Amino acid sequence: MAQVFLDRLSKAAHVESVVVQDSAIKNGQFLKLGVLDTDGERRVATKATGDADAEVFLADAPVDYGYVNVDGTTFDLDKYELAAGKTGRAIHVAKGEIISVSEDLVTGSVSVGDELSVNDNGLGFKKATGKGVALLIGKEAQHFGKEAYVVAFK
Repeated sequence: MAQVFLDRLSKAAHVESVVVQDSAIKNGQFLKLGVLDTDGERRVATKATGDADAEVFLADAPVDYGYVNVDGTTFDLDKYELAAGKTGRAIHVAKGEIISVSEDLVTGSVSVGDELSVNDNGLGFKKATGKGVALLIGKEAQHFGKEAYVVAFK
């Protein structure tokens, strides 16, 4: 499902245009930034592998016009991925900023009050063994029938 809700970000939050060339990525994917792409605007990024290289996270905003595709399918946010080579929106996070993420973006057994680290594959969070990068401050029911985890960055 991989849904990210931008609950409380600074009005000066820095948004980065990014591209991952080798694979599709989901919202909630933490990324390591590289050089400018040939367009001179977006940054080439790779999937983060933990807290140390997680510089931004993907919070892309797909647009759905309500069209029915030729095969009869419609847009499904639960299955949305940013295709390899396409430009997406990533957010630099700062201390105190709060997001909510769908439950599939938090792995393992976690409780409110737990410290969180970036997953080893860079997608979402896991319970931290040390200080971590964020704190799980709440769980909420969301309109999609699942829980959302409320995360405050440290």
